[in-house]
Amino acid sequence: MKPEETSGGTSGLESPKSTPSPEKTTPSKFELLAKKVGLWLLFLLIGALAVTLALYLPAQSKLSKAQAEVERLAAIETQYNELLPQFELAQAQTLVYKTISDASLLRTALLENDASKASQQMRYVEDDLAALNIPTYPEILQRLQSQFGKLKTADNAQLSITELDEFYKDLLLLADNLK
Repeated sequence: MKPEETSGGTSGLESPKSTPSPEKTTPSKFELLAKKVGLWLLFLLIGALAVTLALYLPAQSKLSKAQAEVERLAAIETQYNELLPQFELAQAQTLVYKTISDASLLRTALLENDASKASQQMRYVEDDLAALNIPTYPEILQRLQSQFGKLKTADNAQLSITELDEFYKDLLLLADNLK
């Protein structure tokens, strides 16, 4: 055997030459800049997506809930505005009926000649008149105040009862007008 055969070479053929490796070329400045701008845009897009997911979506959800609540409350406010005049009327009627009740108790006290009870009922009627506030019928309220003033200055029980009857009739007229 020949030493060339054992050396692993090919007999009679030349040994293959290694192909030269291509030279590494450094990227140009434009290519480096394009890669950096591309990476910067990629990170900017990822950051914008993170901000959108973290901040905008929960805020949008809260906003839609708040808008639904506003719509619900708008319906309630409409109902409130519709019911408010009815409530004010009922409140005025309650005060008028309370004044009528106190006037009836005053009449009973005057008929019984009970001065302390009559004085107490006079204060109650006076407080009731002060609480009455009905802007639609100011002339009736003035008349009631005037009539009550006459009742307070009456000298005897009979005159007081006569004035109280007039006061009572005006109260009934006011109660009738409030319906």
